[in-house]
Order: sequence, then structure tokens, then C-alpha cells
Amino acid sequence: IKCEFVKTLGRPVTFSSECSKHFHRLYHNTRDCSTPAYYKRCARLLTRLAMSPLCTQS
Repeated sequence: IKCEFVKTLGRPVTFSSECSKHFHRLYHNTRDCSTPAYYKRCARLLTRLAMSPLCTQS
């Protein structure tokens, strides 16, 4: 359910291999991503991570 919810929140979010470790840490270990009431906050966190310098550097 969580993954489907994140996918429906707009444009797809993709992660480079450099930041996938951070993505998994956020997605699996934060309250925002483990409680249905906070899934929108989780999606915002993951979107910000995808736009961060860590994830956008080539």
C-alpha cells in the first residue's frame, strides 16, 4: 500500500545508485513512511531526497 501511495503522488521519483542507500533508510526506517497517516510527508521527503545534490550529481 505504501509504495502504491507514493507512486500516485505525482511524477515518478527515481534514485541513482549513490543515493539509493539513503532512500532505503528513509523509506523503511522513518515514521513518516511507516504510518499511513504520514504517507504524504514520506512522499515529500523522498522527492526532496531525489532533488538533493547527493542524488542529482552525475
